[in-house]
Amino acid sequence: MFLKKFTAAVLSGLMLVSLSACGKGPEGVAAKVNDVEIPMEDFYKSYAIRRNQYVANAGGDESVLEGPIDPTGKQSKLTVDQYLKDITIKDLTETEIIKQDAAANNIKVEDSEIQKILDQYKAQLGGDEQFKAYLDSLGIPLDYLKEVLKNQTLVGKYTQEKYKNIKVTDDDVKKYYDEHKDDFFKAKASHILVDDLKKANEIKKEIDKGAKFEEMAKKESKDTGSATNGGDLGEFTNGQMVQSFNDAIKKMEKGEISDPIKSDFGFHIIKLKERKPRTFDEVKDEIKSKLTQEKYEKAIKEVVSKAKVKKYVKAEDEIKIPDEFKNYGKVKQDATKENSQASEGANKETNAQEKNAEKNQNKGNNKASQEKKSK
Repeated sequence: MFLKKFTAAVLSGLMLVSLSACGKGPEGVAAKVNDVEIPMEDFYKSYAIRRNQYVANAGGDESVLEGPIDPTGKQSKLTVDQYLKDITIKDLTETEIIKQDAAANNIKVEDSEIQKILDQYKAQLGGDEQFKAYLDSLGIPLDYLKEVLKNQTLVGKYTQEKYKNIKVTDDDVKKYYDEHKDDFFKAKASHILVDDLKKANEIKKEIDKGAKFEEMAKKESKDTGSATNGGDLGEFTNGQMVQSFNDAIKKMEKGEISDPIKSDFGFHIIKLKERKPRTFDEVKDEIKSKLTQEKYEKAIKEVVSKAKVKKYVKAEDEIKIPDEFKNYGKVKQDATKENSQASEGANKETNAQEKNAEKNQNKGNNKASQEKKSK
């Protein structure tokens, strides 16, 4: 949906590591990056959209804002609302850092480029009136949308330019392969996945006593997709499984059954059926992408480390959203079905700048395969 794409643009951070100081600042200022002040108005808008979208996704229940980020409370001590404040100020400062470095390198976005994107949206939604009605139903002012699109497009251009200047030679790639050969493999394995260590240990003891692995998988594994096949995961390569699973496979011998291995999904008991090394030709593109991504991240960190950042808004602060910003991002309950259908059409065509930005920012990143990694 168009809403999902827009929300993603607003909510996604640049994943930078910033050096910043906190403290009470000038009246009406949320943060300062070098000599540029970020007004509280910008904070209110961005925070309100995040807050309203989160509540909308929870069915309008604002009580979810007071719960922990992770329902188990293990990942963060922040409440959802505190996290939204934290990520808002983080994104505002990091975007400003990028904007300043982009300007220093003569990277800019023309108004005509943003208008072209808007014209595409209007055409997909059926015209000016339908476009305006759709934005109204989502609580998104046109001026704010233009600002977000401009920042998004600028970051895309900036990212592309950074990547153009990164050089990874064939020698770099070959050297990395020679030093990390054991990291590249393809394997066949089965697993049994359960929620707790005690249960995993009990299952392992049964197998050690002679119970058949495949039967225990069918009976006990919570990974229903593989359990019906005796825990069989088929063939996979390094990087397709979660890190702890991947590391265990590297050390196992053919036919070996592991002790319980912990991951974010629970505890795995793994049976290795086969493992073979991947050749240089098979992995050279993967390595080049990885090295390029690492150099890009290093370059961004250098930019960030040079910036003088002061954040005057903290996650723990009690913040009252002014009335004029309260409805930013608030989805109207009577949003029409036609708008929903139109938004699906809008999602089918993405601006080239947005696609390039997303592609470059995720280059060499295999995290998207986490769903498979649980199996």
